[in-house]
Amino acid sequence: MLRTIIYCYFLLIFTFCGVFGQNSAPRVEITPEEIQPDGKLEVHLYVVGTPYTVGDFPEIKGFKKDNRTIKHSQVRLNRKKEDLHEITQFYTPEVFGKVTIPAFEILVNQKILEVEAKQVTIIKKEEPKNDKDIEIEQVDFVVELSKKKVFVGEGFMLNINFYLSDKTTSQWQFPTNIGAQVEQFAKKIKPNDCLESRLNISNLVGKKLLINGESYTVYNLFEAIYYPLNDKDVQFPSLQLLMQKQKGTSFVDMSLKTKAQTVVVEKLPEHPLKEKVPVGVFRFAEQLKDEKKQFTGNSFEYRLTVEGEGNFSGVNIPKVENNKLFDFFETNTVSRQTSGNLMGNKSVVYKIIPKEAGEFEMANYFILIYFNTALSKYDTLKSKRVVLVSGKALYDNKEVKKDIFSDIENLKTDEKSYNFREIAKVFANFVVGLMILVYLYILKSKNKG
Repeated sequence: MLRTIIYCYFLLIFTFCGVFGQNSAPRVEITPEEIQPDGKLEVHLYVVGTPYTVGDFPEIKGFKKDNRTIKHSQVRLNRKKEDLHEITQFYTPEVFGKVTIPAFEILVNQKILEVEAKQVTIIKKEEPKNDKDIEIEQVDFVVELSKKKVFVGEGFMLNINFYLSDKTTSQWQFPTNIGAQVEQFAKKIKPNDCLESRLNISNLVGKKLLINGESYTVYNLFEAIYYPLNDKDVQFPSLQLLMQKQKGTSFVDMSLKTKAQTVVVEKLPEHPLKEKVPVGVFRFAEQLKDEKKQFTGNSFEYRLTVEGEGNFSGVNIPKVENNKLFDFFETNTVSRQTSGNLMGNKSVVYKIIPKEAGEFEMANYFILIYFNTALSKYDTLKSKRVVLVSGKALYDNKEVKKDIFSDIENLKTDEKSYNFREIAKVFANFVVGLMILVYLYILKSKNKG
């Protein structure tokens, strides 16, 4: 009898550990799908909970392993705040074209995490005859604009550069107040009717360029992206830079000026969603696990990424409504766009529960209307995925597998909630007390005997 009680006790303990010991599993995301010239491959590992341990990221053929970063934040899981750790390993491409990243493994919390293979495209940087097509003097101070004409909401880049030709025989140097001068430039040129995304430049490092067959050293003093909020033309005034030029054995002050410039801003064409659509050049990147193995009642993960050129703070993927075929649940949204960069991406992860069998096009659910600045017209992105679902219809399938998203829409938040972990703890203590009483009873019976 005592052996039976002990067996039942441990069975209960293991059962409760299985029910309440669940935690969000680690996951890996590989981005981007299209790597621009001088870009990097990024392998993002997300781990929930503290403490945590992570092994080495793999060596990948065709890539050079680069630096690794860690970011910490908090998320809410099961009504409880948890620590979220994002470990990112960067890789520099050494090949070009379409490359398949083979499946690999990472050791996370002493367990092996398997990562599926993925194909990426690496764009090769073309080597032009001239790095820039610009008319400049041997020593020049220039404000450069990536575009002279844009639509409302379309980003353009502004650079403030100092050029020095290799043919120049005199020596030039920056004065000690160059940092203060740059900050004055930033205040003077900042438009009132534009959003600004400024690149932080901490060191003035010269870069060699070939311009009109002549070698120059260029120093980038300031760089920012501007997004016009209305159709007012953007005016940039003339700037004055104070430099020091060698004269004999000493340096004297020299003044250089830029030309005033204007960016023409056009209205967007009329459209019912004119005030809401994002503006830029975008594309969809999609990830769907086990595309041909979906079953009614079982949730599957779908990741939709919008990537390209534009202001991603204004890119909002429309909400997807539940219907008789699918239930949709957004579980995570991540936006990535570094300061001073026109390129970026925004990802949304969905848990989807199919309720009927069949072949379904995700284009019926995942679309994005935007204004395409490359085509100067409104355009629509649509999902290209097709989901094949097997199984009985959810409403008459009594053997459907329940998961954490089942019946979530019927969850009532106005009723008293119960802490089942505490209930389990009380119950376990009761079982332990009962075991002790039984054990004492058996000892007493043996002593009497």
